[in-house]
Amino acid sequence: MRCIMFDCDCSFSMEARLACIWKANLTYVHGSRSSSPVYQDPKGVDLRTMSVISTTICFIDDIQSVVDGISKQINWERHGITVSGTAINGEDGLNLITSSKPDIIVTDIRMPKLDGLELTRRVKELLPRSKVILMTGFSDFEYAKQAVQLGAFNFITKPFSLAHIEEIVVKAKEEIEALRNQEHHIADLEQRVQESMPFLRQELFAWLLHHKVNEQEAKQRWEYVTPDLEPRQLLVMILEIDGFDDKYRDSPMNELELARFALKNITEETIAVYTRGLVFRDTANRLVAVLNAPLSNSVSAIAEACCHHVSVYTSLTVSIGIGRIVSYIHDLYASYDQALHALSYHFYTGGNAVISYEEVANTEMSLPRSIRSAEQEMVYAIQSGNVSQAIMRLDHILDEFKDMLPLPKPEYFISLYYELAYMTLRALQEKVPMNELTDLSSIVREGRVSSERSLADMRRVLHHIVTLGCEHIENHSRSAAVKIIQEAIQYVKSNLDQDISLSACAKAVHLSPSYFAGLFKKVTGMAFSHYVTQIRIEEAKRLLLEDRPIQEIAESLGYAERRYFSDVFKKYTQMTPSEFKQAHLDNNFPLQKEGVRE
Repeated sequence: MRCIMFDCDCSFSMEARLACIWKANLTYVHGSRSSSPVYQDPKGVDLRTMSVISTTICFIDDIQSVVDGISKQINWERHGITVSGTAINGEDGLNLITSSKPDIIVTDIRMPKLDGLELTRRVKELLPRSKVILMTGFSDFEYAKQAVQLGAFNFITKPFSLAHIEEIVVKAKEEIEALRNQEHHIADLEQRVQESMPFLRQELFAWLLHHKVNEQEAKQRWEYVTPDLEPRQLLVMILEIDGFDDKYRDSPMNELELARFALKNITEETIAVYTRGLVFRDTANRLVAVLNAPLSNSVSAIAEACCHHVSVYTSLTVSIGIGRIVSYIHDLYASYDQALHALSYHFYTGGNAVISYEEVANTEMSLPRSIRSAEQEMVYAIQSGNVSQAIMRLDHILDEFKDMLPLPKPEYFISLYYELAYMTLRALQEKVPMNELTDLSSIVREGRVSSERSLADMRRVLHHIVTLGCEHIENHSRSAAVKIIQEAIQYVKSNLDQDISLSACAKAVHLSPSYFAGLFKKVTGMAFSHYVTQIRIEEAKRLLLEDRPIQEIAESLGYAERRYFSDVFKKYTQMTPSEFKQAHLDNNFPLQKEGVRE
């Protein structure tokens, strides 16, 4: 498993984590850090500043001249070493060591009151990091080796030169500084680990929630990061911000982060009233709360309180899914999956509600028998352009599922959405050319419905698709009807001298007389017979203005009797054919005179 914080393959062990943090040169700021922590060795020395701290040394020998020689004739200051004192017997030397706590002790091995071997043993008990250098004669060589086994740093045989003792003391100082450096690095790393602990805990829970893990490994990692929770009787709540994409699509990042912080803070404080819990971000619009099962309150009551507080103290609302209680941390993944499953049922609520996995655990269902027939009736309504009937059938289908108990899984409704959307598109393609359905086809193919949206959202999208589809049918039907009626009108104009009947014209355009009559009136706004008469009268006027004989005009327009023609003409124009000609003659219309009796 990769480390989330550092994107590496380190394990959860202390050593690997320290190495990981140090390698990354990590600096975490958690909360307010007004001053740096102080790291001290057992003598109270600040390990962060040990590079400027002088190393201390003391000299113990029963010969005063030896003590004075090595303490005063060597310039210890140039090595960063300070002489803390001298003594001329082992007992006084131990008192000096106890009071001054020197880093380096140079002592003779044979001294009165307390010999060098016993002194070494006591020094290693009192100051285990101090370096003991023994001065010994050749006859005490085996004795000195025992002291080295007790922890003495080195020994010098007498007689010795000042340069030789200076060299050995400097080596002891270098080893002390190296140890201090190492301790400083470890202390610094441990502090950084403590500062990063919130992130390590979140990494632990991400691992526990998203993977089926081994119980023993889960226990070890839990004990390392020590969350403020009992590892038993745990459950998961998932909180999702309602309408997140719509509300925060164009929001600045600081506003988005402030909303997340407020949600996390409110959730933590609400849970803390009832039980112990940890809250952290799961995705951009979700928080996960892991909490110990409360003893006196139901988990649903805690979740309801979270919903209420979020809606009261922020402009947000949240939907919450609750998983079942698990006995131990290695089963947390199951509670997380259950909470996620329960959360998906907010598809029905539309948000600001709590659903427990117990409420939706059993969702096996069978397809209602009336659904298939309702789907077919919806198709017929769409193909006829009857939008009100199509919407009614669509709502019937959706309501059939919504009213089922238990509720079907949201995934089923989502598949139903695509089925109905593509069913509508196929029904339209049977009636309307594809090139006229480009807009609707794009809506169906590019539309996205998921369990993060609600049933109401899905219903609105389908209503829009069906309404737009019926409009396409209506527009296409109107266009086709106009074309047919134009053909019928052309037939009428071409056969004015014939006895034009509705049946004959309907047959000419391949429609039934009843359907043709309704369609003709819908397109032209008048009955077929009235339209034919109007066309004939307008043609008669034209012919009269050409000074054609009235009998000839009547016959050319399909009137067998001249008098019947005159009666019809007068009914529509309020004048006889002769009066019409005379009226236009009086208005200086150029008409030829012809004696015609009516």
